[in-house]
Amino acid sequence: MTTLGFFTPAWCPVWTAALINHLWQSTAVVLIAWLLTLLLRANPARVRYAIWMIASIKFLVPFAFLSGLGAHWATRNPSPQAGPSVYVIVEEFGQPFHEARTPDPVAAVANLPGHSIQLTSILFAAVWLSGFLVMLIMWIARWRRAAGMTRNATPVTGGRECDALRLVERNVGMSKPILLAHTPSETEPGVFGVIKPVLLWPVGLSKRLNDAQIEAIMCHEVEHVRRRDNLSAAFHALIEAIFWFHPLVRWMSTKLNEERERACDESVIERNARPETYAESILKVCAFCVEPATPCISGVSGGNLKVRILHIMARRPGTALSFGRKALLVSAALLVLAAPVGIGMLHGQSTSSAAAESEQSSASPADLPKYDVSSIKPYKADDGRVRMMITPDGVSFHGAPMRLLLPQAFGVEEDRILGEPAWVKSNRYDIEAKVEPENASKLKDLKVDQRNAMMLQLLVDRFHLKYHREKRELPMYALVVAKDGLKMKPTKTDQDPPETGAPQQGDTPRSGNAGPPRMRKGMMMMNPGHLESTGTSIDILAHILSRQLGRTVVDKTGLTGEYDFTLDYTPDNMPMPPPGASEGGPKPQMQVDQTGPSLFTAVEEQLGLKLQATKGMVDVIVIDHIDLPTEN
Repeated sequence: MTTLGFFTPAWCPVWTAALINHLWQSTAVVLIAWLLTLLLRANPARVRYAIWMIASIKFLVPFAFLSGLGAHWATRNPSPQAGPSVYVIVEEFGQPFHEARTPDPVAAVANLPGHSIQLTSILFAAVWLSGFLVMLIMWIARWRRAAGMTRNATPVTGGRECDALRLVERNVGMSKPILLAHTPSETEPGVFGVIKPVLLWPVGLSKRLNDAQIEAIMCHEVEHVRRRDNLSAAFHALIEAIFWFHPLVRWMSTKLNEERERACDESVIERNARPETYAESILKVCAFCVEPATPCISGVSGGNLKVRILHIMARRPGTALSFGRKALLVSAALLVLAAPVGIGMLHGQSTSSAAAESEQSSASPADLPKYDVSSIKPYKADDGRVRMMITPDGVSFHGAPMRLLLPQAFGVEEDRILGEPAWVKSNRYDIEAKVEPENASKLKDLKVDQRNAMMLQLLVDRFHLKYHREKRELPMYALVVAKDGLKMKPTKTDQDPPETGAPQQGDTPRSGNAGPPRMRKGMMMMNPGHLESTGTSIDILAHILSRQLGRTVVDKTGLTGEYDFTLDYTPDNMPMPPPGASEGGPKPQMQVDQTGPSLFTAVEEQLGLKLQATKGMVDVIVIDHIDLPTEN
């Protein structure tokens, strides 16, 4: 799933990376909210309160969720499938049975022991849970205190306070009356509760206020009920408990309280209350209160009291939003909400297109031709040679390592095959597999993944292969274009294609003065420390590099063409002879420059590409069961 994540280290576990991305995204939204409230400081406080509330809600709504919605809504837009490509790989002297892994400083960090990462994760989780429980217990204790005050209060059905409250309710159009109760606590008036709010009025306060002042205070408290401020305050309290470690969350609490009280003040002034009467009533309430304001109760003295009194006396209810500022708010909303949804939709279209392309290009195994005739024999030669060819009616493999056949059949890199027995990493086979003559014509139209599906079915039939798929996080390399630019040459369109029906020159060990094989388009020749290819896509190159490094290489170059190149490097370990090779057998003549560059350096200097260590969630194949091949 696509997210706006730019600052995630490669060594982070998946959940840690997701949390880091969510926190910095939410922090960015808070900063945007702060800038908007500064710009709209002359406008109504309810607008600024709504902006802060949206920033608070963002902490519970990751951008990944919004982009997921966009991906879900995305329409399918399949792209045309490119034509099939056939590659003939001639590997002289084989490849090392123990893959060399070039040291990389970033990869060293990415390969931290799993138990160390797990221990760190448990420690962070324990610290967070402790802080969350402390915040939650504190909030529950405050709520119970306010609930206790409400239970001990005496309901009021008449008197100056009740008359003023009912008058305000009629003026604002409230159909459901608010319960009024007298409390013996010397605290400020306030509203407790969300579903059935109760207005708590201190006994003795009315003696210090005249009727106009009581009505002004009642108007303020009724506005809290109309705005459902207790509900929004409880919601932000939950966010503050979850993100107790984030300083901006607590700062937002102060801003929300200030704008909430100023919004109520503006509503009182708009209802024709005299500013001096209203300001005097607030000051008299503050002078009366001996006890501090009770948490979980929306009172009258919240926020910066001095600033509030100045605004009340200045008669500043807030100017209406102009068209330009409304457009600004709409633009900000689109940035925060529509942008991740739009990114998700683009990603969803890409994914849907890839899925549709896969559906069109991949037939089910039942619809594909089957290798009706197959011969699988242990490889007995001792020259360490591997030849893998596609023939007009099947495949012809000589000395093919089983550890390479499995990745080819599944269409994944070697490091994504897990749980295989030890013999899979050492045994090699000669395989001749053919379809029925009437099905041979169908093979030329098959794509790579369809060929792989046929090979997989052969392994299931002859090796009794059983497996399942999982998602796991693995270290990998991203192949990108180097800063100095691409150095490979595009393949000429008039270059000859490979001959798939007959072996290419160079398929047998060279002897005497035999020259090098003639390179054709789609042909690749490999020696230890040497790779030469024509007409090769970057995806194929990434696959070959994966085998050299023993780790998945993901193509991130964005290049779609075919290229010719030669790559010379010094492998860390020389290839080992195949298991069972006799001591007196022929020895491959390998000439490797031990002073040459490493594979990482050679890829950057000779190809203009770069390998960057990273980590990611990938599909892996877990081998549940595999036998030695059955008799022919």
